[in-house]
Amino acid sequence: MNPAYLLCNRMIPIALLSIWLCPLATVAADLKLRAQLAWGTDDSKPPGQDLKELDPKLREKFRHLRWKNYFVVKSEIGSVPVKTPKRFTLSEKCAVDLLDAGDGNVLISVFSLHAGSPPTLVKSEPFPIEKLKAGHVFAFGGETKEKWDDAWLVVVTSDE
Repeated sequence: MNPAYLLCNRMIPIALLSIWLCPLATVAADLKLRAQLAWGTDDSKPPGQDLKELDPKLREKFRHLRWKNYFVVKSEIGSVPVKTPKRFTLSEKCAVDLLDAGDGNVLISVFSLHAGSPPTLVKSEPFPIEKLKAGHVFAFGGETKEKWDDAWLVVVTSDE
C-alpha cells in the first residue's frame, strides 16, 4: 500500500477532530470582566484627586439617576475563571468578587471592608453572562456616609 495514502487517511480524521474540538476551547476560556467603583455627585471633580470621568457610553446608561457627575474611583480588569472567584479590591472600604458559576451566570458579590475584620457581604446577585457580553451593565449602589446626597456605584461590565 502507498505510504502517502496511509498518511493522508490517518491525517484527515485527526484534522477533523481538531476542528471539532476548537469550539470547546473558546467555551472554556476565562471570562474577561471590568469592575469599577464610581462616585455619583452633583459637585465638580475635587482638585488634586486622580479621578476620571465615567466613560460617556456607560454614563448614558445611568442617565435616569439623579447625579450630574460620575467619577471613577478605581477600575480593574481581570479574567474570571469558571468556578473560581476573582476578587477586585476597589477601595479600602469596598471589594467585589466575580465568579463564573459555570451555568451561564456570573455571581457578583459586593463586600464592605473594615481594617482588622473579615469582609462583610453587602449583596450577592447572579447576572447572565450573555447580557454582559451584549453590553448590559450590572450596577449596585448606595449612599455615601461622608457627604449627603452623593452615592457610590459598583459597576461590572464585559471587557471582551
